[in-house]
Amino acid sequence: MRKIDTDEVKQIELDLLIKLDEICKKNNLRYYLCGGTLLGAVRHKGFIPWDDDIDVLMPRDDFQKFLELPDEKDDEVKKISWKNGESIYPFIKLVNTKTEIKEKYLDKEALTSVWIDIFPLDGMPDSERKIKKKFRRIKFYKTLLLTAYSEIGTGATWYATAAKYILIPICRRLNTVKLCDKLNRISSEYDINTSPYVGGFLWGYGPQEKMPRSFLEPCEVTFEGKKFPAPSCWDYYLKSLYGDYMKLPPEEKRKGHQFDVWWKE
Repeated sequence: MRKIDTDEVKQIELDLLIKLDEICKKNNLRYYLCGGTLLGAVRHKGFIPWDDDIDVLMPRDDFQKFLELPDEKDDEVKKISWKNGESIYPFIKLVNTKTEIKEKYLDKEALTSVWIDIFPLDGMPDSERKIKKKFRRIKFYKTLLLTAYSEIGTGATWYATAAKYILIPICRRLNTVKLCDKLNRISSEYDINTSPYVGGFLWGYGPQEKMPRSFLEPCEVTFEGKKFPAPSCWDYYLKSLYGDYMKLPPEEKRKGHQFDVWWKE
């Protein structure tokens, strides 16, 4: 297999985003650039130079419809999820099947392909206390899930490495599909169509994800020379997540994902 460099990975991901945009327009589905992808669009008109992924949010109703769509006849592009047993995560990935990725700290059982992440956008209550409580519950189950697929003998610190020898065998006894279902049930407790606020509960940063309903009103931003939908309150969103988002972080914090990528034979 031939190893893929960062520039190639970004091009593959951009092609996947273009494909997602085509599918969503064809099926009348809403989605919005989010997280570092939206930050990159606003600040760099494309990828953050040291970043290497694409994230989008999709309102829960549209997320569910997309989850149930049959795959289009394409040899390279495929939708994977915990529902079809092809992903360890409780959200959707659109992947290029001709590639293979090994993520640092994850077991080889979690091998996947170059992807873009599609997260559900859910309703949020007005209560900060309820939001914080829900994020604590999500973090607990998320930790169990990721630990189940962690690689023994690796870790960001020596005590994380040591703890895995005890925790991984325990977590691997869990039904991870049920864990993913549990995470989605917790995240979707508040109906996005009737809740006063919306946000990315499932895999979000925390309570700062709480957004006004104007998030659902789309606008367009430029990403790598092409137009894609973004929330109309993008400035409020980026300030909530990153503060002074136009200021570059110190060089030691300019890090992307840690993985190795290859073209399959």
